[in-house]
Amino acid sequence: MSKKVNIFPFSSFVLLFFMALGYYINVNEEAHKKFAPYLQKGIDFTLNIRDYAASPFYKHFKGYGVKLPDNYAVHGIDISHHQQLIDFGRVAGFHAQKTSIKFVYAKATEGKDHKDRHFERNRKHIRDNNLIFGAYHFFRPQTSGKEQANYFIKTVGKLRPDDLVPVVDIEVLDGVEPSKMRERLEEFVLAIEEEYGVKPMIYTGDAFYKDYFRGHFRKYRIWIANYGHSTTAPKSRWTMWQHTQEANIDGIPNKVDMNVFDGNWEKFQKSLLIGHQKGYKG
Repeated sequence: MSKKVNIFPFSSFVLLFFMALGYYINVNEEAHKKFAPYLQKGIDFTLNIRDYAASPFYKHFKGYGVKLPDNYAVHGIDISHHQQLIDFGRVAGFHAQKTSIKFVYAKATEGKDHKDRHFERNRKHIRDNNLIFGAYHFFRPQTSGKEQANYFIKTVGKLRPDDLVPVVDIEVLDGVEPSKMRERLEEFVLAIEEEYGVKPMIYTGDAFYKDYFRGHFRKYRIWIANYGHSTTAPKSRWTMWQHTQEANIDGIPNKVDMNVFDGNWEKFQKSLLIGHQKGYKG
């Protein structure tokens, strides 16, 4: 068995260099104007080197490592750069516990100016391996919802009829009043709907839904996260359930979130494939 190459000291040194450079750029106005656009690219490049070095050393799994909920036919995952470089061919070919992965939501953006560094690669390889692709945005309540939506649209571009409806992930208040958070989130979902002609789905945690969303956004699908035996949100209010963040899947270096859809394959297609939605702007 090959041993994993440890390049942590080198990558850590380079990251420390970029952190020091970032501090200098932020406190020096002239340097900020010249070099700020290149700083994040340098950081991403360093992290990508680390991920590429790790990618040949995937573990092999016989099962998901978690108990799957009973009586659900459609299973999928959601990913970001935290899962490093994924071998989607192995993901697509992985069958365990009488099920396989059908769809993948990939993080595209966060806030008004952060793009997930593996988004383009993830999207291409998800589609190339005949998995159903979807894009999600991590919402930051302290920033204009319209600005965040515009950045998501600019990053993701056109969606295909066989892609999933867009998702907005809201998990934190970031010090913003709940009413202001909901106001800005409404700006976001309306802008997405105007662009793509379909209502996005809202992802949130069980407790966050209970505290801030109950009675709100009734026209929107809810994707709920709860790692217990079930969710406390009424079943009539959720479309997808993220039941674990500890799954093992062949082709993914790190543990990953797993989700189930509330319904069969036909219902999944009608409910979440963007081309099946009334008003879709292709």
